[in-house]
Amino acid sequence: MIFVKEQYENENGIVICGYYKPYGKWKNDPETADMPYDIYSGKILGLKEGKPSAVNYFYALLDDEICPGVAIAAVPPHKPGTGESGIRMLVKKLSAHNRIDMSDCLVRTKEIDKLAYGGRRDKAVHLDSIRVNPDIPVADEVVLVVDDVATSGNSLFACRDILLAHGARRVALLALGKTAS
Repeated sequence: MIFVKEQYENENGIVICGYYKPYGKWKNDPETADMPYDIYSGKILGLKEGKPSAVNYFYALLDDEICPGVAIAAVPPHKPGTGESGIRMLVKKLSAHNRIDMSDCLVRTKEIDKLAYGGRRDKAVHLDSIRVNPDIPVADEVVLVVDDVATSGNSLFACRDILLAHGARRVALLALGKTAS
């Protein structure tokens, strides 16, 4: 088992740590426009921007929850060659404690439209644009794939299918936030 505590919600096979309200939706909603933006959603935005304080926040939230020996991978950004993303920074930090760093395992091979701005969310888009880095062995690994936000979950599902097709023994999925409706 990858998680030792049962405090997180599990939705369609994805462990969800919290809920995320997109900033634009919050700002344009008359019911919430005058209220402060929720802290958790703000931390996810900070992670998307690669802010160390957000990486540290999610590290503190997750470090005790993930078992030793687990390989941790990140859903790659929408654009190939983007470099170090906040989610990859988090995976590297979590991997430093008796876990296997697979932050570079999943690679985006062709750019897709940014999902937050209306890009296609179907699984086929991700299956067509994500590959396993041939320099990183996947066979027989127990892998936890981490993403910042899941709306449909299709990027996580595609990563799971790709890793299983390359021989991973088991793949678990985690999203720091589930898009709130």
